[in-house]
Amino acid sequence: MAKKKNNYETLMNLIIGLYILKILQQESAYGNKLATEIKHRTQGAYTPNTNALYPLLRIMEEKGYIVGEWDSLVTRGKRIFTITEVGIARIPALEVMLQERIEDVERRMAILRTDLLGQ
Repeated sequence: MAKKKNNYETLMNLIIGLYILKILQQESAYGNKLATEIKHRTQGAYTPNTNALYPLLRIMEEKGYIVGEWDSLVTRGKRIFTITEVGIARIPALEVMLQERIEDVERRMAILRTDLLGQ
């Protein structure tokens, strides 16, 4: 039986997936470069774990959002990813999904802040 993803994992895949697409809109990149750029853009608040990043890249490739090509077919050193038209078209829907999730988290935090901290 397939393991059901928890809310945190789903949210992180949404966030990282959106970062990947937005970074690839600017330039093609390989996995470690994407992880470094995400860490930079989040001011060090989040460094994607490669154990989560590479499976997500494969899923995004299977869905046609990105394509990956080896920099060298002989050594297969780095897989360079590029966004597709399908990936570009997916960004607005992902932005809406993330906005909804952020608003839900903010609503829940406001309840906790009021109830527990009296603020």
